[in-house]
Amino acid sequence: MPGFLANIDAIKSKGVDTVACISVNDAFVMGAWAKDQKTDGKILMLGDGSGEFSQAMGLTMDLTKNGLGVRSQRYAMIVQDGVIKDLFVEKPGAFEASTAENVLKHL
Repeated sequence: MPGFLANIDAIKSKGVDTVACISVNDAFVMGAWAKDQKTDGKILMLGDGSGEFSQAMGLTMDLTKNGLGVRSQRYAMIVQDGVIKDLFVEKPGAFEASTAENVLKHL
């Protein structure tokens, strides 16, 4: 989140209409996260409470053994006119593919 907030103007200057964050959480958690991160309407926060979107994307991971249930993998994507143009899925434990800087390079 911090990287996308720091780069929001550069991302928008590339013609991006909406930057969104989706997480397997409910709307209340997403609202609290937005407030904590001071997204101030810059990033659209979307709750995928039951993980249905993540499952439909094939991007879930089962962390039940860790007490977390089914969660979403970390990823970023570029969508143009409803079509996924680029999908950057992180390897477990990594934080490179889904960064704002990487997305910005591909815009």
